Amino acid sequence: MLNTDRLCPGCMNDNGGEKICPVCGYDSSSENPQDCLPTGALLFDRYLIGQAKSRNGAETVYIGWDKSTDTAVRIKEYFPLGFGIRNTDGSVSIMKGGEYTFNEGLMEFLDINRFISGSALPSLMPINDVFEENGTVYAVMPNIPSITLAEFLQKNGGTLKWEQARPLFLPLIDTVKGMNDAGIIHGGISPETVLVGRDGKLRISGYSVKKLRTEGGELEAKLYTGFAAAEQQGLCKLLPDAYTDVYGLSAVLFNALTGIVPPGAKDRIKNDSMTIPAKFAEELPRHVLSALANGLQVMPQNRTQTVEDFKNELVYAETAEAKQSDRKPRENKSERKTAEKEKKGGTAKYVIISSAATAAVFLIIAALVVTVLKKDIFGKNKSQSDLSVSASDNAPSVDSVGSIDSGAAVSDVLFAVPQLTGKYYADLVDNEEYERFQFVIKAYECSDKFARGQICAQSLAEGTNVVRDTKIELTISLGPKEVKIANVKGLDEMSAKIELLKQGFLYDNIEVLEKYLDDREPGTVVDQEPKYGTQVSPEVSVKIYINSYTGSSDTSGTSSTSGTASKRD
Repeated sequence: MLNTDRLCPGCMNDNGGEKICPVCGYDSSSENPQDCLPTGALLFDRYLIGQAKSRNGAETVYIGWDKSTDTAVRIKEYFPLGFGIRNTDGSVSIMKGGEYTFNEGLMEFLDINRFISGSALPSLMPINDVFEENGTVYAVMPNIPSITLAEFLQKNGGTLKWEQARPLFLPLIDTVKGMNDAGIIHGGISPETVLVGRDGKLRISGYSVKKLRTEGGELEAKLYTGFAAAEQQGLCKLLPDAYTDVYGLSAVLFNALTGIVPPGAKDRIKNDSMTIPAKFAEELPRHVLSALANGLQVMPQNRTQTVEDFKNELVYAETAEAKQSDRKPRENKSERKTAEKEKKGGTAKYVIISSAATAAVFLIIAALVVTVLKKDIFGKNKSQSDLSVSASDNAPSVDSVGSIDSGAAVSDVLFAVPQLTGKYYADLVDNEEYERFQFVIKAYECSDKFARGQICAQSLAEGTNVVRDTKIELTISLGPKEVKIANVKGLDEMSAKIELLKQGFLYDNIEVLEKYLDDREPGTVVDQEPKYGTQVSPEVSVKIYINSYTGSSDTSGTSSTSGTASKRD
């Protein structure tokens, strides 16, 4: 067992007991805030408390150390500000008059974290342990190396293409749907609560008590401007529900695809003029634009109602046309002055996503999608099995576009289990063939054969015949202690980074430089350090050189292939 006296309370690395940690800079003489647990406190005779990393109106998160496994962890403590009192022995007492609020939140916190600890949903931040002590509840999470989606976008050009976002977001959307099915609403989905791991996978954090995600309640609310829905801010009579998470997911995906933070719901209530720059309106598939427009409706009664419907609109181009007839028509009492702002030559500069614009623009797009795609996607000449979607998401016939019968009878056609080992989890959700199966991550283990993040074992052997929606348990490789660096030459910057990220390299250790080579494709990686095939630790720095040649002719008429490198700004 490791000597915990050598651990830094700020990062839980072995720094030899130094006062100032050379790894994270934490000063061991500093203390946690007065109403937090002190560093060095021991919970459950197992978990050593370190620095308090974050706090909100309902909970405090500490870095910690699991003495049973000798690993760093994150520990959430239920401690509602204004309702809990920290005693000198570390226990928590309830403020007089706040018993109901404290205990209601405590039970909800306990139920949510117990559910997550037993869940196999693919994109949850795992919970390893939940226990009661000190008059409150604690939840223990693995200390998974990750950064927020906001940081990831900032480091990678600000936006993702739909082809890149699709495999990343689908497991996340399925996870939020699974939580909603269990009656748990997140209410705080944002680029700050969506994390990107070193395995290239998105995970959602921040599930907490409902009162933390609603303004005007007893607890101090933690909401994210641009991503919080109107019903969370008392702007309408309806209460938060599944449609609240639809809004959050839509806003986060909108931000990832365009680089734009949506206007806050309070501003949109007063003057809803949300727009998409024409560049993105032209590049994104029409069904994606339609799904985002429907999911970002500021009033919840006009919004896509469930995450399942949102996913179907987003992925399968089901525009819920039939469901629209069940809703009250949205009145447009005054003529809209303009639906599109125009550049010179009449090119649309913006597509507007307000309620009126959705009726005037996006429902037209949705109608076009249905009209054009019915024959190709929902045509009667194609069998249902050809569509390769899961039983709960079966694409409807032409006569029922938009109506999804999740309880419909499923054909007893058998499907052969494919070989999954060696693939990344993201590859499964990006391939329609795999949507016939349900995948559950069972465990993580080190492997010299498979790279970090790759599937190293599957519960059903390749070639086994199973019915649709059969559950297959997967084991994910943590990779070896050293990896053979991948060949990223010829890839664009984003693809190269994602490839290195899959191998377990740190984001901050991937340095992008420029090199001019006029005989190579502009904007692609032309060189890398360490070289392809070198056996290195995933902790080392990696340099990738992007070709700065633009494709235009050299003014001197001569070819330059000097390969001089320069650092990117």
